Amino acid sequence: MRTAGGSGTRRAPRATGWRVRLAVIAFLATLLAGCAHDVPGHPGAAAPAVPATAGPGSDTRPSDESDPPSPRSTEEITTLAVAALGDYWRAAFPASFGRPWAPIRVFAPVHPGDPAAAAPPCVHGATELDGRAFYCPAADAVVWDAENLLPRLHRNVGPAAVAVVLAHEIGHAIQNRLGVDEARHTEPERYPTILLEAMADCYAGAALRHLADAAPVAVLPIGPLERDAALLALVEFRDPLGTEPVDDIAHGNAFDRVSAFQDGYADGPVRCAEMTVDNRQFTQRRFGSAADRARGGDLPMPQLLTAISGDARGWFGAVVAGHDPAAGWQAPALETDPGATACDEAALRAQGPARFCAADGAVVVDRAALAPLQRRFGDFAGATLIASRYGLAALAAMAEPTTGASAGRTAVCLAGAYTGRLIDPSGTFGLSPGDLDEAIGVLLAADWAERDAAGEIEPAEHGYERVLRFRTGLLAGPAGCGT
Repeated sequence: MRTAGGSGTRRAPRATGWRVRLAVIAFLATLLAGCAHDVPGHPGAAAPAVPATAGPGSDTRPSDESDPPSPRSTEEITTLAVAALGDYWRAAFPASFGRPWAPIRVFAPVHPGDPAAAAPPCVHGATELDGRAFYCPAADAVVWDAENLLPRLHRNVGPAAVAVVLAHEIGHAIQNRLGVDEARHTEPERYPTILLEAMADCYAGAALRHLADAAPVAVLPIGPLERDAALLALVEFRDPLGTEPVDDIAHGNAFDRVSAFQDGYADGPVRCAEMTVDNRQFTQRRFGSAADRARGGDLPMPQLLTAISGDARGWFGAVVAGHDPAAGWQAPALETDPGATACDEAALRAQGPARFCAADGAVVVDRAALAPLQRRFGDFAGATLIASRYGLAALAAMAEPTTGASAGRTAVCLAGAYTGRLIDPSGTFGLSPGDLDEAIGVLLAADWAERDAAGEIEPAEHGYERVLRFRTGLLAGPAGCGT
């Protein structure tokens, strides 16, 4: 977060403590000159190579698809993923675009630590693939680090992370088959890097939706937890803070990448192909000042609580006034003493670090509970939870229920609507680079933002749905939340 003067100190969000454990994967966004679309990451443990013949268009299958799932090696997961993705695109490409499917020519697993490894397509040596995966249009090749990148993702995030990386690179192959790479040479302004990456994330979402719909008979099932893990992998491949959408290295922040994946997951490949610079907005921004950059944009907790209390009170008060001009409701100041409300503290605690007391309308934060959250994710993780509690307070002021699944869902949506007005704020309080990523992280990792005033939540809900509702509010405003 930032306020006038740009004070604050940002800490990079940490992965420890998330429901799905992540290793921190630094995104060093570089492109192979004129040849490749790239996904980099940190190195990890070694794994055997995957046969390059097991790619889209092949008939490679496990020996017995009826066997129940069992722990598999990264090599097995990779083989299953490229085969399943090939099955999908063999049918989906002609059905979506009215063109025949041409199987990808080369699938090349690479072992960067092997001094005898031959140079993979489009680069000078295997060591250049350390921690990376890419698609090279010139060779029609999907290439990946089978020694470090995929084993590490598999170990720390799960099979879905392996699948989403491969699906993303195959998404670039879809672009090539639709003529996007050729068009980019003549009209580069129509196809900036960030748009190409969003399209590939979108195609990955469409492909993983197919795997999800095929469960439980699929050999690589994607259930709700695996789907959340795929989103978490995209979060870790976000751009460095301060990268602008116009930068040649820009791939997107976590919000933009997850959004593109969700669009493909919901609407299929045609939606991805229809993305343009005119209909696709990107939310990442540069730092507003040198001081903001030097300090990273995070506000210390006391300053954060003061700033969001004043700003959120005004915004949510206006939402209620727009719904009922005669209500005369004044949003409550943010309290920092959990024991100073009319509600039972144990019941409040079930809502998480930020809470709403229906008995007296108070919004309260437990600073001790919020501190580790801010250390793990950054300041806007806590701000997101606080905004969701102001959402419940606004529902109460509009005489709407504050308990039940609908109340919790609306609270998440209203938190997104409030966040949307902070992207390009008219006042002195607004988002810093990374804040939206922090919101996505906490929504994926915890269900606090969607808990109702009784601290309860619909058990079937997952991070994917919370992010989707947050996005709805951010893009459509309060009206999109039904208020």
